[in-house]
Amino acid sequence: MQIRQRSRSSWGIRLSLFASPAQNLFASFLLTALIGVRVLCLIGMIGLVGAVAAQSPSDDSNAAKVVRITYETAEGAKSITGELVAERPGLGHLLLGSDGVLVVVSPDQFESLEELSEPLSITPANELGGKVLEEMPVGSKFFTTDHYVVCYNTTETYARWNASLYEKRLTGFLKFWQSKGLKLQRPRFPLVAMIFATKDDYVAYAKQDFEGSEGTFGYYHQSKNRLASYDLTGVEGVLPAGVKVNRDALLSTILSRPEAERTVSTVIHEASHQMAFNCGLQTRLGDNPLWLSEGLATFFETPAGIGKLNTFNYANLLQTLPGRPQNALATLLVDDSRLRNAETTTIAYAESWGLFHFLVNANPKAMVKYLTLIRKLPIGSPTDSKERLELFQACFGDDLEKLERDFLKHIRKIR
Repeated sequence: MQIRQRSRSSWGIRLSLFASPAQNLFASFLLTALIGVRVLCLIGMIGLVGAVAAQSPSDDSNAAKVVRITYETAEGAKSITGELVAERPGLGHLLLGSDGVLVVVSPDQFESLEELSEPLSITPANELGGKVLEEMPVGSKFFTTDHYVVCYNTTETYARWNASLYEKRLTGFLKFWQSKGLKLQRPRFPLVAMIFATKDDYVAYAKQDFEGSEGTFGYYHQSKNRLASYDLTGVEGVLPAGVKVNRDALLSTILSRPEAERTVSTVIHEASHQMAFNCGLQTRLGDNPLWLSEGLATFFETPAGIGKLNTFNYANLLQTLPGRPQNALATLLVDDSRLRNAETTTIAYAESWGLFHFLVNANPKAMVKYLTLIRKLPIGSPTDSKERLELFQACFGDDLEKLERDFLKHIRKIR
């Protein structure tokens, strides 16, 4: 899925310095920086993805060069300051701004680069919230938590329920990986979550990022480093007028509704992508296989708890086992198209969840090694199918037939 972006005055050149994807690979990465869009169709909740994934720009941040780049515009010369994430001759410069947004300066606009001695100054949460409100409907508000800036024009009750869920899952996310021998970092930048009151408000914002937003519930954008969603529950209508509840009681009320599981899963799924890219597990705009990114997010999205049975994906996966193609595992590992194709994406998501569930439980050390190797792949140098498979086999072994048998055995015994 191509993401079409346009510049906004409140963000300067954040979204405007793009050459065509054929001329600027970095720009094409930013143009496909959306991940984990949730879609409603006749057969239920499915996902559409248009992503290249991963180095958290926070990796090795102490060693990152801070630069000031002067560039040419129709209005004359301007400059931008940020950490230099990547630089490729003929492709341009990829910078990380103080607000956590990734910016491309294309070669045809580049004039000069100056290295600075001082470290990057992170935009304070309150200042960042004020900037994001400029892109929200009139009357929107924001509040901050320990790690999040939540901008909303829905009810404060629903916004704070989301924030509470984000914070709890972030704590669980970090603890889970620590239990697997991988100590991640807390987010370096305030994590922005935009929550719109209505679907119309959400679509009006999302359509600048990708086509087809009318069929989605929410998404995480890698270059902007933001979550965007809308009020999925109509929560104020669940409770009698005038009733005051605390967050825990509200969460219990929502979870008791029959349709709540997929609603809550949608919220957590997108937040899980944002956590992975901001805690050092994955690299924004890197070379993550889509099965890995979506398998991870579906593993963490389960409302019952991290790693618990994802009943939706489990049921979909079980239906496919009798007629499962012999090369299903190999194609999932090396080819992202099954996750992008609307006709196969439901099963591919289910298979990605199952494979991640199997590997992280059966061989967590190998999974940590695999994630670490993927995270270190250079931005702008995508691996081919052969290289992608070799990297996987270096961590989990060469025998894919045995791995397939063990995978199916694991799935059939999950309860």
